[in-house]
Amino acid sequence: MANLVEMDTDRVQQIADGFETASNVLEAVSKVLEAAIMTLKVTAFIGLVGGLAVERYLSAIKPQIDRLAEYCEEIHRDLETAIDKFQNGDEQGASRFY
Repeated sequence: MANLVEMDTDRVQQIADGFETASNVLEAVSKVLEAAIMTLKVTAFIGLVGGLAVERYLSAIKPQIDRLAEYCEEIHRDLETAIDKFQNGDEQGASRFY
């Protein structure tokens, strides 16, 4: 007996869209962090030492935000590919029996 593979493609598409949204939000956060980092570097240059400490903290967080955004985008693409392969495979397999 063959294994039956089922997928609720609408639900998987919703999940993929959620990861795309998360990726977009994280990219926006990264851009805001970059602006904050630049502002804090300028204030540190003119003598506000606390700004330098916050800038270093944000500089440590930003690469993690960037990686998470890329990861969410990768999951989004993978889910979209899975949906496409499932739908096309189903059509290709069904055409062999008609």
